[in-house]
Amino acid sequence: MLIPLIYTLIMGFMKTDLFTGKIKFVGVKQFIRIFGDPYFRLAVKNTFLWTAGSVVFQFLIGFIIANILNASQVRGKTIIRILLMVPWVLPSVVSAMVWDWSYHPDYGMINEMLKRAGIITQSINWTSSGSTALISAIIVNVWKMVPFVALMTEAALQGVSQDLKEAARVDGAKSRQVFFHIVIPEISSSVNTVILLLSIWTMNSFTFIYLLTEGGPAHSSEILSLYIYRQAFKNYDFGTASAAASVLFVITAAIALVYNRFVIRRDREC
Repeated sequence: MLIPLIYTLIMGFMKTDLFTGKIKFVGVKQFIRIFGDPYFRLAVKNTFLWTAGSVVFQFLIGFIIANILNASQVRGKTIIRILLMVPWVLPSVVSAMVWDWSYHPDYGMINEMLKRAGIITQSINWTSSGSTALISAIIVNVWKMVPFVALMTEAALQGVSQDLKEAARVDGAKSRQVFFHIVIPEISSSVNTVILLLSIWTMNSFTFIYLLTEGGPAHSSEILSLYIYRQAFKNYDFGTASAAASVLFVITAAIALVYNRFVIRRDREC
């Protein structure tokens, strides 16, 4: 695991000539170049929007579903869990194909449903418009990962001591107080781990953006992982790709370390 990482970091300081095979040390020139590249800066911005938008809605929707499933009066939980698993177990390529068809401006069911509801009068090019391309990909990513959040959170909720909740109710605590003062603290460690995993996975993801929008139109939905791919395998500029990959690694590692230091470790100490 360390060897590819170290090699990528080193290559960020090198310039490779594909015709001669020569590798030349160029120092930080490639890092300076990418930070001066408006497409790189846009990719960084899009990466944060992509990650924040995905993780927030993945967690909120998954958390609500988990609490519904954890309610004792809900029937057919097994069937609901099986259906809930479908988006998660489907291969990402298949999911992207289904959603790409659904987004189609001519025969996609999303435009048709919105027209029938009177919300829109003309079809929207969801994946081909600069204002909706990134949002469209975020929706697919949320749909894909909500089951993971729901099932992990439900498992954490089931681990909360019933005796502790009953004791609080006997002492006069209301349902809202039990939820915020007993349930939330009990599951916070598991929830924080789920959020951290979602953040790392989403920030480094590639499939949905590539298959749905290819970073377009005009780079409006391009994220760092796709920027790296374009530099390496379309422009054949492996030095620039390595420099961008190093930046992505530093950002991801920094988020993970800060989150672990100030959130997860704090919960463990409590």
